[in-house]
Amino acid sequence: MLHEMLTKNKILANFFIGNKLIILVTFLVSLLSNIFTIIIPVSIGRFYNLVFGLNTHRSQVLGFLPDWFWDTIPSFLTFFMVLVLLKIIFDFLQRYQVGRVGEKMLLFIRNKLFLSQLQMPMQIYDEKGIGKYLLRHSGDLKSTQNYVTKGLIGFMVDALLLSLVLVTIGILDKGLLLIILGFLPVFGGLMFILNRALHDRSLVQRNYKAGLLSYVNATLRSILSLKAFNRLGPEMNRYCKRSEKVYKAGIRYHRVNSIIMAIIPGLLYVMLFAILYYTYYQYEYGNANIDAGALLASILLLITGMPVFRRTLRVNTVWELGNISFRKLLIVLNHTPVSEEPLPSFRFKQGKIVFQSVTFQYPGAGKKFLFSDFTIPAGRITCIQGRTGSGKTTLLKLLAGLYLPTKGKILFDGQHTKLVDKKSLRKAITIVPEDWPFFGRTVFEAISYSRKAAKRAKAQETLDFIQKNCPGKLKLSLDTKIGDLGSNLSKGQKKLLAYTRALLTGKPVVVIDEPFSGLDEASRRHMADLINSLKGEKTVIILDQCVPDDYIDVDHSFTLDNTIDHSLSIK
Repeated sequence: MLHEMLTKNKILANFFIGNKLIILVTFLVSLLSNIFTIIIPVSIGRFYNLVFGLNTHRSQVLGFLPDWFWDTIPSFLTFFMVLVLLKIIFDFLQRYQVGRVGEKMLLFIRNKLFLSQLQMPMQIYDEKGIGKYLLRHSGDLKSTQNYVTKGLIGFMVDALLLSLVLVTIGILDKGLLLIILGFLPVFGGLMFILNRALHDRSLVQRNYKAGLLSYVNATLRSILSLKAFNRLGPEMNRYCKRSEKVYKAGIRYHRVNSIIMAIIPGLLYVMLFAILYYTYYQYEYGNANIDAGALLASILLLITGMPVFRRTLRVNTVWELGNISFRKLLIVLNHTPVSEEPLPSFRFKQGKIVFQSVTFQYPGAGKKFLFSDFTIPAGRITCIQGRTGSGKTTLLKLLAGLYLPTKGKILFDGQHTKLVDKKSLRKAITIVPEDWPFFGRTVFEAISYSRKAAKRAKAQETLDFIQKNCPGKLKLSLDTKIGDLGSNLSKGQKKLLAYTRALLTGKPVVVIDEPFSGLDEASRRHMADLINSLKGEKTVIILDQCVPDDYIDVDHSFTLDNTIDHSLSIK
């Protein structure tokens, strides 16, 4: 049985529940900041009445405060400076707390994302490449952060502040409140239409950006071939065409976004014009005893709230961009639904491996591999030979649990590999690959996956043994810098380090791909002696284009055959 698929709401609920204290504090300081945002313009209206000796009931919004707070101009000024100081303090706390929530959200999703990318089936990367998913760590994470900080927390804080502004304006002058409420539906409808158009253009722009990033990643990883075969010009032309698409998509996006950015303040100023006209009309033709302080406070409140109105009208853009990014992130997060109950651990016994009518089909109706029934005996050296493209690499990944059979079973010591924990399975298998990357900065880190000094002695001993027949100038030390993913190493050095790494693991099953690739004659014979010495102690599986009879004492051999029904089988 599988877990339910992750959704945006589930991710957000888990985050808010896990961080409820910091979010509660954020709302509390935001509430206090908003209260002071309201009090300051209202108090200015009180100051206006105080200076000009006016006093009407509508100026008593803050009538609950003792008179000595502001019954004289000096006491008012003191009170006002205290308000400003408190406003600054709580504005800082609000921004800081929202920033903390945003960074917590990034940490929460970023860790989930990288873990999911590490656990994605290899077929996904084989089909779509790696670069396609790099953008998830930049633009998409930022959009999800904005969704939480600006789209959820920011919107709720702004909505609270607007509610306080409207309530206060309603207390000061109901006519002004009615004008504002009349404009809001018009603003909302127009912004909804424009933001939908912005969403469509943003989606296209992001897809083009992701494709361009994937192309750059693939191109730079093949820079050696491009330079060697003088392909820089054609690749630059292809890049320019892709880049032009990104540019045009960006222009379309900015056209709509610019309309939104221009219309929002324009609409707000139209509303301000209506309020000013209402004020003039009241003064000239309506109420001769109009409360000037209340009107001044209302206009100041409106001006104070204009940036909040602007953010509120634009929040749909934040939601739309966030929803796009959440959908892209969820594609990665839901690639590998995990069993509700963990799979049982693999238990190594002897090292016998049995293939029972195993079929593997690559995604998208790709090449199909058929591995008919055969057995790899325990404690022996088995060679599986086949030409390039015959399925050796696929077979290796099936053995290591990196691929799962489309049909059939692989029984490892009688245990169905599909039904056991793959991590525990790989604890029994070590691989000497043809050309897999190395991790770490130095030889020691690459062969031991460690920086612990206690492991250096064993690593040095094994490295010396493997490099026994290497010329002195080609020998590597533990502290030799290997470059990015081993880029400083020759093919032969990589092969010898792969043997060293495999020996250090001490695992009972050894899979060797192209055992002599890149090695000179002396090193070939040395590695052959090493492989022969493992007989009886370990199950050794060799993948090669032909059986290396001259060097290795092979017990069993199989041949990959791609002549049967356009599929591949072992005979």
